[in-house]
Amino acid sequence: MKFSIHQATSVGGRPVNEDRVGYAYSREALLMVLSDGMGGHAAGEVAAQITLQSLIQAFRLSAKPRVEDPLSFLSQAIINAHYAILEYARVNHIEGNPRATVVTCLVQEGGYAWWAHVGDSRLYHIRHGKVLTRTIDHSHAQLLIEQGVLSEAQLRTHDSRNRLYCSLGGETLPHVDFGRRAVLQPGDVLALCSDGLWGVLDDEEIAERLARGPLVRVVPELVEQAEMEAGPNSDNVSLIAMRWEEGEPSLAPDTVSTETMALDQVTTAFSLPQQPPGFSAEPLDNEEIERAIREINETIQKFKG
Repeated sequence: MKFSIHQATSVGGRPVNEDRVGYAYSREALLMVLSDGMGGHAAGEVAAQITLQSLIQAFRLSAKPRVEDPLSFLSQAIINAHYAILEYARVNHIEGNPRATVVTCLVQEGGYAWWAHVGDSRLYHIRHGKVLTRTIDHSHAQLLIEQGVLSEAQLRTHDSRNRLYCSLGGETLPHVDFGRRAVLQPGDVLALCSDGLWGVLDDEEIAERLARGPLVRVVPELVEQAEMEAGPNSDNVSLIAMRWEEGEPSLAPDTVSTETMALDQVTTAFSLPQQPPGFSAEPLDNEEIERAIREINETIQKFKG
């Protein structure tokens, strides 16, 4: 496989970055994950972290070097993350369960892509600067659009945009939506983002910008632009984008080629969130950090399937 990929995340104007984003790839498969911890619920960043780690771990166990049943894999990995969040909250006596959205995409050798999402974190499939398709938000505002009460243009500023009816970590089993298998063409872009990005920038602008220029430059530019346009009250902003380079005559400087990887090798990359200067809410010492990471990993192990 040949592809270029880049990711970026920013805390915006919030005290904590609850977004988590990362990817992993083997010789014949690539998994991208973006999870947005839900504000208003305790430890949203923990729910997002569990989601990211759970899906990446599931990929490491399943990509040998490709995933045999992509839709089943995505479904099971997301449901396992949901139960892992519930278990972590139970063990640590966290009231008002931590919750998170998730959008994830699996790409395999040959340019085949599958995706799934819960909540309002989005995936865009972009070709020649146009959006071929995108995920549909699990929000009250989206229901109003489907009922003809609200227009797409009004969605980004409507009061009910952030009222989600589906998430990981809730009282009920989350409804997971899946995209049909897509066949990628050279130059196609798959972009996953949190609502901090799409809630500020138009779909058309996101697609047009990602279709030109190296992702290593365009992705952080879009994150910075969304943060600046939103102003001091900006939400967390995160974006990961992959351009399919298979069939291209030459490699761009940031292109990944997996053809020399060992069959059992998996490479991972995470964007670690940065908090604003001076942020000091409940700092953890090294022992507490190690304990928290250990507890998350032990919880995920119970539900790895």
